[in-house]
Amino acid sequence: MTGTEDLQIRLEEYDDGNFDLDRIIYDLDSEIDLLTSQADKYDYLISISSGILSAMLDILWVGEFSLDRGRDVASEDIDKFVIKTANILGSDTEDIQSAVRFLEEHFPVPSDGNTPELGGGLQHHLRDFAHHPSIAGLAFSILTQFTYKSYGTDTLGNFIVLDVTERSRRFIGENIHSKLINGTFVWFFHLVSDMAGSSFTAGKSGGTGIPGPLLSLAKELSALPLFKNITIQDHTLSKFLSKLFNGTLLAKRNENGKMIKGEEIRFDLRGEMGLGIEIGRQAIPVIANESIVRSFYFFRHLALEIKTNDIQTISELKQINWETVRPHNNPTISRMLSIASGVFTSIDVGEALITQTYWVSINYVGVGRFAVAIGEDVSWGLRARNIKKIRSMYKNIQQASYSKTDNTLYKRIGDDMTTDNFGLTIEQTEILYNIEYHKTLNDIRLTKTPRKSQDIKLLKHEWLKEWKDYMTKHFPKFLDIEGAELNWYSKKELIKRIEQNNPYETWFRLVLLEAMLFEPYFPLSVEEDKKGRQVPGEKYKKLQNRINGYRKNKGDKFFETFFKVSYYPDGYVDRLRKTYNKIMFELNETLKTVIKSLSITAVITILTVATAGALAPKIAVILVGSHFAGLHGAALTAASLAYLGGGAVAAGGAGVAGGTMTIVGGGAILGLGVGGVTGGTVGAVDLIGKQHTILQSAKLLVSIREVFLNDEHDIEYSNTVYEQYIEKITEKEKNLVELRMRLDDADDEEKKNLKERIKNNEETLTTMNIARDNLRKFISSFEVGLNEEEI
Repeated sequence: MTGTEDLQIRLEEYDDGNFDLDRIIYDLDSEIDLLTSQADKYDYLISISSGILSAMLDILWVGEFSLDRGRDVASEDIDKFVIKTANILGSDTEDIQSAVRFLEEHFPVPSDGNTPELGGGLQHHLRDFAHHPSIAGLAFSILTQFTYKSYGTDTLGNFIVLDVTERSRRFIGENIHSKLINGTFVWFFHLVSDMAGSSFTAGKSGGTGIPGPLLSLAKELSALPLFKNITIQDHTLSKFLSKLFNGTLLAKRNENGKMIKGEEIRFDLRGEMGLGIEIGRQAIPVIANESIVRSFYFFRHLALEIKTNDIQTISELKQINWETVRPHNNPTISRMLSIASGVFTSIDVGEALITQTYWVSINYVGVGRFAVAIGEDVSWGLRARNIKKIRSMYKNIQQASYSKTDNTLYKRIGDDMTTDNFGLTIEQTEILYNIEYHKTLNDIRLTKTPRKSQDIKLLKHEWLKEWKDYMTKHFPKFLDIEGAELNWYSKKELIKRIEQNNPYETWFRLVLLEAMLFEPYFPLSVEEDKKGRQVPGEKYKKLQNRINGYRKNKGDKFFETFFKVSYYPDGYVDRLRKTYNKIMFELNETLKTVIKSLSITAVITILTVATAGALAPKIAVILVGSHFAGLHGAALTAASLAYLGGGAVAAGGAGVAGGTMTIVGGGAILGLGVGGVTGGTVGAVDLIGKQHTILQSAKLLVSIREVFLNDEHDIEYSNTVYEQYIEKITEKEKNLVELRMRLDDADDEEKKNLKERIKNNEETLTTMNIARDNLRKFISSFEVGLNEEEI
């Protein structure tokens, strides 16, 4: 299929009267991601290590390829099989010669009478087709019973038909029934008698057995005109097969190249079995290599799924997406296997060259597996390349198209974008902080640790008191409203306050999202390390692990027990959590990050560690404006950490009468009214980078998908948010251009700072573009679903 034809098919697929190029391009991007390896440095490291270990196993244990060794093992197995068969059929002998003699006497075949014409003792088992353990051999055996003819080849490889000798005609059945019995069962047991050689040579020289299935097929084909004239090593195909069968081709030779008598290696059935045994030996390190890589992939991705879905019990394992866990049929595992098998084969071939053992030291199974792995890896790349070509077509169409969105984008931005949706009143903000308080209190009550459980509870209580004091003390400064008070309520009082603010409206579901994502026990202060640098305080370090710390699953269940009335549907918080986890996982995988559900405070704490606290106050000031005017140093950092950890960013300036708002649901990334500071959030991102953007983008995507679309069906407002988001991307792009221009004239110290800001801007833009595509997909998919319901 040509690219144009594929394009037409895809266009028709979306031809529903609402042609959406953004949606198509997003779907193609998703398809490309599925076809592209997501292997990271850990995957590459384990693949290389596995290849090295498996190669060492091959070199030290498997060693050189030896058909002679394999044939010896196969000969022992065949001797045991022949003796066992004879015993089952009535013989009581335990030696191979007697067993062969017993079977020869009881199961004769008529074509044995033509032995002289078909090559004598050394060759007639190969040249007589009725002695082949194959479908063709069975057919010729039955044919002999009905035609009184033997079939095979002469010394030149020509197909010949011979009359069965008078002496051997007694071995042909008298009627159809007996002919079929002789041509099948008697034929089979006669071949068993010939496997180990004749009764005179079995157990001594090894004798000439029957050809194996591979050699039988080759001999049968060699008699056809199509293959008859083929030559190998200056021999006709027929002669080459004869030398291979009688052992002279593979025989050991002296310094002059002459064959050593008695050192022939016959490639009969025992030779073919020996070949299989040797290949089996070579397969062991190849299988080990495969197992190590696939096991690592499975357990790592299983751990990621468990972490992403915050699975705590066996029953929650059903949330795992096993398609991403299974180590099969995906580009990542194909890339890992191609690297592992490539390293294995490189070491194996290198060792063969260094030791000058050449062909006998090469692991041919490994070479074959490497070829297959390369083929699979390349095929994924080719499929992705084809989709990229199609995506490029759509992007060209998009660039050359004029849409309604282009016409109304800037008109709607500013006209429609208000903080009425993405925001809380003072009282609603108070409710948010109270819910977070009771959620933390609930976590403290449920705390059970293996040791010193009471001490951990007391430390958590201490953290909660300190956080509560920060929130209360700085509430007026945070809102920039003199005399504003943050009240703390009992459960009963809090429920009453919620009722008074109509919890069935959008604000309460945004509060649920914020409260759900609030994770307590983050550092609330900074301290000096031994070098005099400011670092996050370690007072609550014991609470920042899975054993003693906050458990998200318990926190989410808190909402089910705290609110007994139906402010929101059953399972709503679980729905928000699953959507958030899914979006975070997609962003992390796409952007090659490990950030999952850290709070904004945790991001700032990480940055504080990385920069010895130098940037934390700057970030805090940018994010909260000048609401903490008068605070400096550690006090400013601590107050900022406490409030940002509270889950919201203030957006003052309207005064009490205008309804002072607090941006929630990821609204901070849109820069809505951030303390009246123009571009405040954009400036903060220059310092924080993509981690802050991932968190806010994930929260924004959950808000749009679950609250404004699934709950409110507010497509118009969701589109406005999308457009505002595009505007922020445009601002970032302009900012990036300005930073790059400044870089040329900057001194060394400023260049270092600018390069860091440019890097953060680039990472942020990548994140925002991915989030933008997700946002567009959510809105487009919802619009399509809504239209179908109306129809």
